[in-house]
Amino acid sequence: MPLLTPQQEEALVKELVDVVESFQKEISNHPERYEAVITQPNESHLVIKLQPIAGRLEEQAGGSGH
Repeated sequence: MPLLTPQQEEALVKELVDVVESFQKEISNHPERYEAVITQPNESHLVIKLQPIAGRLEEQAGGSGH
């Protein structure tokens, strides 16, 4: 028995595509704000995580770090 109906799966895929496209636009406009963190939890998996650079978040929040 499937966990999602075909309609639910289609809606989820559409929403995921929308989120990825939005994130891609943000990264394209501000690549200096992001970094890639690469890990390999096992031989058959490679995880690439795009995330905001920690120092950049502090600068945006107005923190000087002093």
